[in-house]
Amino acid sequence: MTGLEWALGGVVVALVVLQAVTFGLLLGARRRVRSLKQRLAEGRRPARPRLSVPTASDVVRTVVGTGIAVKDKGFGGMLRSSIDDLARWADVERPDLARMAAKDGTVTILFSDIENSTALNDRLGDKDWVQLLAKHDRALKKAVAAHAGHVIKTQGDGFMVAFAEPHEAVAAAVQAQRTVTGSTRGGLVDVRIRIGAHKGSAVQRDNDLFGRNVAYAARVAAQAGGGEIWVSDAVLAELDPESVVVDDSREVELKGLAGTHVVHEVDWRV
Repeated sequence: MTGLEWALGGVVVALVVLQAVTFGLLLGARRRVRSLKQRLAEGRRPARPRLSVPTASDVVRTVVGTGIAVKDKGFGGMLRSSIDDLARWADVERPDLARMAAKDGTVTILFSDIENSTALNDRLGDKDWVQLLAKHDRALKKAVAAHAGHVIKTQGDGFMVAFAEPHEAVAAAVQAQRTVTGSTRGGLVDVRIRIGAHKGSAVQRDNDLFGRNVAYAARVAAQAGGGEIWVSDAVLAELDPESVVVDDSREVELKGLAGTHVVHEVDWRV
Protein backbone atom coordinates (compact mmCIF):
# COMPACT_ATOMS: atom_id res chain seq x y z
CA MET A 1 0.00 0.00 0.00
CA THR A 2 1.17 3.52 -0.73
CA GLY A 3 1.60 6.18 1.90
CA LEU A 4 -1.57 7.90 0.65
CA GLU A 5 -3.58 4.68 0.99
CA TRP A 6 -2.33 4.22 4.56
CA ALA A 7 -3.30 7.80 5.37
CA LEU A 8 -6.78 7.38 3.89
CA GLY A 9 -7.23 4.15 5.82
CA GLY A 10 -6.32 5.91 9.04
CA VAL A 11 -8.85 8.66 8.35
CA VAL A 12 -11.59 6.09 7.73
CA VAL A 13 -10.82 4.29 11.01
CA ALA A 14 -10.83 7.59 12.90
CA LEU A 15 -14.20 8.53 11.40
CA VAL A 16 -15.67 5.16 12.38
CA VAL A 17 -14.45 5.55 15.96
CA LEU A 18 -15.78 9.10 16.11
CA GLN A 19 -19.15 7.96 14.82
CA ALA A 20 -19.33 5.22 17.45
CA VAL A 21 -18.46 7.64 20.26
CA THR A 22 -21.03 10.17 19.02
CA PHE A 23 -23.70 7.47 18.84
CA GLY A 24 -22.93 6.43 22.41
CA LEU A 25 -23.21 10.02 23.62
CA LEU A 26 -26.55 10.45 21.86
CA LEU A 27 -27.92 7.31 23.48
CA GLY A 28 -26.84 8.56 26.88
CA ALA A 29 -28.46 11.94 26.27
CA ARG A 30 -31.72 10.30 25.20
CA ARG A 31 -31.77 8.18 28.37
CA ARG A 32 -31.31 11.31 30.50
CA VAL A 33 -34.10 13.12 28.64
CA ARG A 34 -36.48 10.16 29.07
CA SER A 35 -35.65 9.98 32.77
CA LEU A 36 -36.27 13.71 33.21
CA LYS A 37 -39.61 13.54 31.36
CA GLN A 38 -40.71 10.59 33.50
CA ARG A 39 -39.82 12.41 36.72
CA LEU A 40 -41.62 15.57 35.63
CA ALA A 41 -44.69 13.56 34.56
CA GLU A 42 -44.80 11.85 37.96
CA GLY A 43 -44.40 15.15 39.76
CA ARG A 44 -41.13 14.02 41.31
CA ARG A 45 -38.05 16.17 41.55
CA PRO A 46 -34.58 14.62 41.74
CA ALA A 47 -32.56 15.04 44.88
CA ARG A 48 -30.71 18.31 44.80
CA PRO A 49 -26.92 18.32 45.08
CA ARG A 50 -25.41 19.56 48.31
CA LEU A 51 -23.54 22.83 48.32
CA SER A 52 -19.79 22.55 48.46
CA VAL A 53 -17.77 24.82 50.73
CA PRO A 54 -14.40 25.93 49.35
CA THR A 55 -11.28 25.27 51.37
CA ALA A 56 -8.63 27.89 51.99
CA SER A 57 -6.52 26.39 49.21
CA ASP A 58 -9.49 26.66 46.84
CA VAL A 59 -9.73 30.36 47.59
CA VAL A 60 -6.02 30.87 47.01
CA ARG A 61 -6.23 29.02 43.70
CA THR A 62 -9.13 31.26 42.71
CA VAL A 63 -7.09 34.37 43.41
CA VAL A 64 -4.13 33.01 41.48
CA GLY A 65 -6.44 32.16 38.58
CA THR A 66 -7.86 35.66 38.66
CA GLY A 67 -4.36 37.11 38.54
CA ILE A 68 -3.49 35.02 35.50
CA ALA A 69 -6.70 36.05 33.78
CA VAL A 70 -5.98 39.72 34.45
CA LYS A 71 -2.49 39.31 33.01
CA ASP A 72 -3.87 37.63 29.89
CA LYS A 73 -6.95 39.82 29.31
CA GLY A 74 -6.20 43.09 31.05
CA PHE A 75 -8.34 44.68 33.77
CA GLY A 76 -11.19 45.69 31.47
CA GLY A 77 -11.35 42.33 29.75
CA MET A 78 -11.46 40.50 33.07
CA LEU A 79 -14.34 42.62 34.37
CA ARG A 80 -16.34 42.12 31.19
CA SER A 81 -15.79 38.38 30.96
CA SER A 82 -16.38 37.03 34.49
CA ILE A 83 -20.14 36.51 34.17
CA ASP A 84 -19.89 35.62 30.48
CA ASP A 85 -17.38 32.87 31.28
CA LEU A 86 -19.74 31.38 33.86
CA ALA A 87 -22.60 31.45 31.35
CA ARG A 88 -20.53 29.76 28.63
CA TRP A 89 -19.34 27.10 31.08
CA ALA A 90 -22.92 26.26 32.08
CA ASP A 91 -24.04 26.03 28.48
CA VAL A 92 -21.27 23.62 27.50
CA GLU A 93 -20.41 21.71 30.66
CA ARG A 94 -23.70 21.39 32.51
CA PRO A 95 -26.49 20.19 30.20
CA ASP A 96 -27.89 18.38 33.26
CA LEU A 97 -28.95 21.69 34.84
CA ALA A 98 -32.47 20.81 33.68
CA ARG A 99 -32.78 18.40 36.61
CA MET A 100 -32.90 21.40 38.95
CA ALA A 101 -36.05 22.72 37.28
CA ALA A 102 -39.42 23.44 38.84
CA LYS A 103 -42.42 21.26 38.00
CA ASP A 104 -43.29 23.45 35.01
CA GLY A 105 -39.87 22.81 33.50
CA THR A 106 -38.38 26.22 34.30
CA VAL A 107 -35.39 27.28 36.34
CA THR A 108 -34.29 30.68 37.63
CA ILE A 109 -30.63 31.48 37.06
CA LEU A 110 -28.90 34.15 39.17
CA PHE A 111 -25.51 35.72 38.56
CA SER A 112 -23.59 37.77 41.13
CA ASP A 113 -20.19 39.38 41.33
CA ILE A 114 -18.33 42.17 43.17
CA GLU A 115 -18.25 45.60 41.56
CA ASN A 116 -14.70 46.76 40.71
CA SER A 117 -13.20 43.66 42.29
CA THR A 118 -9.87 44.01 40.49
CA ALA A 119 -9.36 47.54 41.79
CA LEU A 120 -10.41 46.40 45.26
CA ASN A 121 -7.91 43.52 45.13
CA ASP A 122 -5.18 45.95 44.07
CA ARG A 123 -5.99 48.36 46.90
CA LEU A 124 -6.20 45.70 49.63
CA GLY A 125 -3.34 43.46 48.55
CA ASP A 126 -3.61 39.72 48.03
CA LYS A 127 -3.65 38.68 51.71
CA ASP A 128 -6.53 40.94 52.73
CA TRP A 129 -8.31 40.27 49.43
CA VAL A 130 -8.29 36.51 50.07
CA GLN A 131 -9.78 37.07 53.54
CA LEU A 132 -12.44 39.41 52.17
CA LEU A 133 -13.29 37.02 49.35
CA ALA A 134 -13.74 34.17 51.83
CA LYS A 135 -16.19 36.27 53.89
CA HIS A 136 -18.05 37.26 50.72
CA ASP A 137 -18.29 33.64 49.61
CA ARG A 138 -19.63 32.52 52.98
CA ALA A 139 -22.28 35.25 52.92
CA LEU A 140 -23.37 34.36 49.38
CA LYS A 141 -23.54 30.63 50.10
CA LYS A 142 -25.46 31.20 53.32
CA ALA A 143 -28.06 33.27 51.42
CA VAL A 144 -28.29 30.68 48.66
CA ALA A 145 -28.70 27.78 51.10
CA ALA A 146 -31.36 29.66 53.11
CA HIS A 147 -33.55 29.90 50.00
CA ALA A 148 -33.14 26.44 48.44
CA GLY A 149 -30.66 27.52 45.80
CA HIS A 150 -27.72 25.61 44.35
CA VAL A 151 -24.34 27.09 43.53
CA ILE A 152 -23.58 25.84 40.04
CA LYS A 153 -20.20 27.48 39.54
CA THR A 154 -17.94 30.12 41.06
CA GLN A 155 -15.16 31.96 39.31
CA GLY A 156 -13.13 34.56 41.16
CA ASP A 157 -15.77 36.66 42.89
CA GLY A 158 -18.53 35.57 40.48
CA PHE A 159 -21.35 33.19 41.39
CA MET A 160 -23.81 31.35 39.17
CA VAL A 161 -26.77 29.91 41.10
CA ALA A 162 -29.88 27.94 40.14
CA PHE A 163 -33.27 28.14 41.88
CA ALA A 164 -36.45 26.23 41.17
CA GLU A 165 -38.60 29.30 41.89
CA PRO A 166 -38.10 33.02 41.11
CA HIS A 167 -39.15 34.19 44.58
CA GLU A 168 -36.38 32.03 46.09
CA ALA A 169 -33.80 33.65 43.82
CA VAL A 170 -34.94 37.17 44.70
CA ALA A 171 -35.09 36.40 48.44
CA ALA A 172 -31.52 35.06 48.27
CA ALA A 173 -30.40 38.13 46.31
CA VAL A 174 -31.97 40.46 48.90
CA GLN A 175 -30.31 38.60 51.78
CA ALA A 176 -26.95 38.67 50.01
CA GLN A 177 -27.17 42.41 49.35
CA ARG A 178 -28.16 43.15 52.95
CA THR A 179 -25.31 41.02 54.26
CA VAL A 180 -22.58 42.17 51.87
CA THR A 181 -23.38 45.55 50.32
CA GLY A 182 -25.23 46.69 53.43
CA SER A 183 -22.47 45.54 55.78
CA THR A 184 -21.07 47.98 58.33
CA ARG A 185 -18.78 45.43 59.98
CA GLY A 186 -17.23 42.01 59.49
CA GLY A 187 -14.62 43.08 56.94
CA LEU A 188 -17.07 43.67 54.08
CA VAL A 189 -17.31 47.47 54.28
CA ASP A 190 -17.11 49.12 50.82
CA VAL A 191 -17.89 45.81 49.07
CA ARG A 192 -20.80 46.16 46.64
CA ILE A 193 -22.22 43.24 44.71
CA ARG A 194 -24.31 43.34 41.56
CA ILE A 195 -26.95 40.68 40.91
CA GLY A 196 -29.21 39.72 38.00
CA ALA A 197 -31.73 36.91 37.51
CA HIS A 198 -33.87 35.41 34.75
CA LYS A 199 -36.36 32.56 34.59
CA GLY A 200 -36.69 30.29 31.58
CA SER A 201 -37.24 26.79 30.30
CA ALA A 202 -34.71 24.21 31.46
CA VAL A 203 -35.72 21.56 28.94
CA GLN A 204 -33.16 21.38 26.15
CA ARG A 205 -34.22 21.45 22.53
CA ASP A 206 -31.46 20.93 20.00
CA ASN A 207 -28.97 21.87 22.74
CA ASP A 208 -30.00 25.51 22.39
CA LEU A 209 -33.00 26.65 24.41
CA PHE A 210 -31.53 26.30 27.88
CA GLY A 211 -28.30 27.95 26.78
CA ARG A 212 -30.25 31.02 25.66
CA ASN A 213 -31.77 31.48 29.08
CA VAL A 214 -28.39 31.18 30.79
CA ALA A 215 -27.08 33.91 28.49
CA TYR A 216 -30.21 35.96 29.15
CA ALA A 217 -29.60 35.85 32.92
CA ALA A 218 -25.97 36.89 32.40
CA ARG A 219 -27.07 39.87 30.28
CA VAL A 220 -29.59 40.96 32.94
CA ALA A 221 -26.83 40.81 35.57
CA ALA A 222 -24.64 42.97 33.34
CA GLN A 223 -27.27 45.72 33.65
CA ALA A 224 -26.75 45.92 37.42
CA GLY A 225 -24.36 48.23 39.18
CA GLY A 226 -22.89 47.66 42.61
CA GLY A 227 -25.57 47.32 45.26
CA GLU A 228 -28.30 46.56 42.69
CA ILE A 229 -30.58 43.61 41.89
CA TRP A 230 -32.08 43.47 38.38
CA VAL A 231 -34.55 40.86 37.15
CA SER A 232 -36.23 40.03 33.86
CA ASP A 233 -39.93 40.33 33.06
CA ALA A 234 -40.23 36.57 33.50
CA VAL A 235 -38.98 36.77 37.10
CA LEU A 236 -41.03 39.83 38.04
CA ALA A 237 -44.22 38.22 36.75
CA GLU A 238 -43.84 35.45 39.35
CA LEU A 239 -43.21 37.71 42.35
CA ASP A 240 -45.76 38.87 44.90
CA PRO A 241 -46.29 42.61 44.21
CA GLU A 242 -47.18 43.11 47.87
CA SER A 243 -43.77 41.96 49.06
CA VAL A 244 -41.45 43.27 46.33
CA VAL A 245 -40.73 46.92 45.58
CA VAL A 246 -39.49 47.82 42.08
CA ASP A 247 -37.32 50.93 41.99
CA ASP A 248 -36.93 51.23 38.23
CA SER A 249 -37.81 49.53 34.94
CA ARG A 250 -35.95 49.92 31.66
CA GLU A 251 -36.27 48.80 28.09
CA VAL A 252 -32.79 47.70 27.06
CA GLU A 253 -30.89 45.81 24.41
CA LEU A 254 -29.20 42.68 25.68
CA LYS A 255 -25.99 41.68 23.91
CA GLY A 256 -26.48 38.73 21.59
CA LEU A 257 -30.28 38.67 22.02
CA ALA A 258 -32.59 40.07 19.36
CA GLY A 259 -34.91 42.99 20.03
CA THR A 260 -35.37 44.96 23.23
CA HIS A 261 -36.14 43.59 26.69
CA VAL A 262 -37.58 45.07 29.87
CA VAL A 263 -35.60 44.67 33.10
CA HIS A 264 -36.52 45.76 36.61
CA GLU A 265 -34.54 46.86 39.66
CA VAL A 266 -35.67 45.30 42.96
CA ASP A 267 -35.32 47.44 46.09
CA TRP A 268 -33.60 45.27 48.72
CA ARG A 269 -33.44 47.99 51.37
CA VAL A 270 -37.17 47.96 52.24
